[in-house]
Amino acid sequence: MLLTYLFCLLAGAVLIAISLAGDSSSDGFEGDGEGGNLTLLFSTSFWSFGMSGFGLCGVLITVFSGNGAGFGSIALAALTGIGLGLAAAKTLQVIGRRTADSSIRSDDLAGQQGVVTLRVEPDQRGFVEINVRGSLIRRPAISSGQSLGKGTPVVILRANEHTVEVEQV
Repeated sequence: MLLTYLFCLLAGAVLIAISLAGDSSSDGFEGDGEGGNLTLLFSTSFWSFGMSGFGLCGVLITVFSGNGAGFGSIALAALTGIGLGLAAAKTLQVIGRRTADSSIRSDDLAGQQGVVTLRVEPDQRGFVEINVRGSLIRRPAISSGQSLGKGTPVVILRANEHTVEVEQV
């Protein structure tokens, strides 16, 4: 039985490694488990993680108990493999449904700190640079009532589509 466990452990590890390597056009798990809960059982991630979980649990039981403890060890290894496979497939399904949004909206700017790059006067617009979500953006700015020279650290009070209102930190 140890050979079966080792084979499953190795096969599962190879499938996981191939899935992680993928290719440049997909992430390796594209389309897995998208049809519902039953399709999770037919997904690559379920079988990859299930086989490796079954193999690892079986190898550990065999090594630590000496003889493998018979039917109980097979049942425990199978339950572990099924549980790990379902958990991994469901987790990857949930992660795959999330969408990344790196858009910077006006609401994201309020409260952010920046630096004046072109002098801001109470009656004239200047410019500020703000680092938001890893992107450096430059926006026209108006002052809340004081002159702000170049290099002055500011905080954004309000922002609309085109202009931010700032005051000195």
